[in-house]
Amino acid sequence: MTRQIRPKAAEENVVPASRWRHLPNLLSSVRIALIPVIIWLTLTHEHQWALGVYCVAALTDLIDGLLARRFGWISRLGSFLDPIADRVFVLCLIPLLWYFDAIGAAYTVLVVVRYTIQLSALPVLMLWLKKPFRVAPDWISRMAALVVFLVLGMGFADLVAIEMFEEGSGAENIFDHTLEALTLLGCLLEILVLYRFVPRYWQIIRARHDTLE
Repeated sequence: MTRQIRPKAAEENVVPASRWRHLPNLLSSVRIALIPVIIWLTLTHEHQWALGVYCVAALTDLIDGLLARRFGWISRLGSFLDPIADRVFVLCLIPLLWYFDAIGAAYTVLVVVRYTIQLSALPVLMLWLKKPFRVAPDWISRMAALVVFLVLGMGFADLVAIEMFEEGSGAENIFDHTLEALTLLGCLLEILVLYRFVPRYWQIIRARHDTLE
């Protein structure tokens, strides 16, 4: 007599979802929540605290991506929330540092224009035109984002350095030249990203592509 082998229960093949799977999205939300704290600390001239909180917020951007990729905690919500959090974070802070003369006007304008155009994709493509698309940043976009965060960090550090270093000292000159070099690199990257992003944006509007880089 042949014994019939029953199929395993479906639940035996299902990997239980981790209770930590929402942690990357929580970190992105924390980054947004820290924006008013950083602004308030800067406006009250608590520059060392502002720099410290900024570093914590910037680390959440690094950690949420690492966790999502390492443990497979990738979701459609997270694919939109993370870049939105980054852009809101930068758009709120870079004009603040420009106001304190810590970042140049040209770079500020380029970043604000680029991030504003990118943020418009959500209401325009999803809510108005209802065009399906996904976000998959390439290495140029990632490099531009890295430079933005570095420039912001050095901008907040510059406000601290003004209080720590004597005007015209060697340390201040090295710091200023480093920030200028990063800002120049950032300007070039922003122009390149805009040059690539705008045509792709138009292609998605016309349903000729489905990926924003």
